[in-house]
Amino acid sequence: MLLSMIENYKGWNISLTWEDKHCFLENPGINNTYNQKEKWKGVNLNGKSIYGASLKEIRHIIDYPLLHK
Repeated sequence: MLLSMIENYKGWNISLTWEDKHCFLENPGINNTYNQKEKWKGVNLNGKSIYGASLKEIRHIIDYPLLHK
């Protein structure tokens, strides 16, 4: 899994955890399933991780954590 930081949002490093073309082109014979809800990952300074299907969803979880418990 390749993680490259996309941005730092309010102290959270947000990364894209996988790319659509990477998943299907490199190993076409292997049936890998990827959870769409874990496409984006945010990690804060304490090491807490959150996952989301989009960058917008990750930002929403950071802004409104009580809505996502």
